[in-house]
Amino acid sequence: MRTQSGVNMVKLDMEKLKKDKLVGYVLLIVGLIIIFLAIVWAYSAFASGSSRLSIFHWDNQKIKISTGDNEPPQYLEVPGDQISKTINIMLWLTLMFFLAWAGGKIANLGVKIIRDIKVEIKE
Repeated sequence: MRTQSGVNMVKLDMEKLKKDKLVGYVLLIVGLIIIFLAIVWAYSAFASGSSRLSIFHWDNQKIKISTGDNEPPQYLEVPGDQISKTINIMLWLTLMFFLAWAGGKIANLGVKIIRDIKVEIKE
């Protein structure tokens, strides 16, 4: 025989369970959105050849190449904008990898909250 307070406790537990599942689904969706955005932003940076992040600005670099003892050294000039663009894209891709990893952690937390916990006791 259930008492009125027992019914109320079951009702409160069900409401808490629904709120927990809602939080779990929200975390799952937020995590998946973060992963999706990181993939899209990484692909767009890689496909266009430029990143949204522009931290490094290098000048042209001259590399000395010696061809022999009697010949004057030659210089190979590497454009600084290519070095800057490559480093900035790699930095952007690293940031997007970290963002996707964090989205995966958030989504995993949501899945853990959603999943029912079943405990079996063997005698």
